[in-house]
Amino acid sequence: MVDRNGHPLAATTSDAKGDERKQVKNLLAKADIKKMALDYDLSQMIILEADKGYDTGWLRQDLLNIGIFPAIPFRQYKRKSPERPHFSEVKEAFKFVSCRWAVERAFAWIKRRARRLLLRWERKLSNWEAVVSVGIIHHWIKILLG
Repeated sequence: MVDRNGHPLAATTSDAKGDERKQVKNLLAKADIKKMALDYDLSQMIILEADKGYDTGWLRQDLLNIGIFPAIPFRQYKRKSPERPHFSEVKEAFKFVSCRWAVERAFAWIKRRARRLLLRWERKLSNWEAVVSVGIIHHWIKILLG
């Protein structure tokens, strides 16, 4: 998870056959976004932008229940459904500017600073998560100290 400027806030790891949509709650808890979302009023709602892989009704509803606006594009289906607007219409209605590129840039920054992430050398999950954490810490130290 990154902020609007592409600075990493938190990272979680799951197995390859796991459902990433179920990891969103863990990621929000790790970054303590849920508490921040409940403190905001409705005019300053937090926006969570994700790709089409996260397009599920239950995830959208869970995010809205905790005060987070899900900016998730709808998947394309064979039949056009009248109740599913196009994502560009949603962006225009809420005057939302997409920042998905910031996530990819954050991955590049962390991989450049923690080269062990380019290939997964660690066999233990705890070691892998430690390398990811070191990459995030190094990124923030470089941002804060210059």
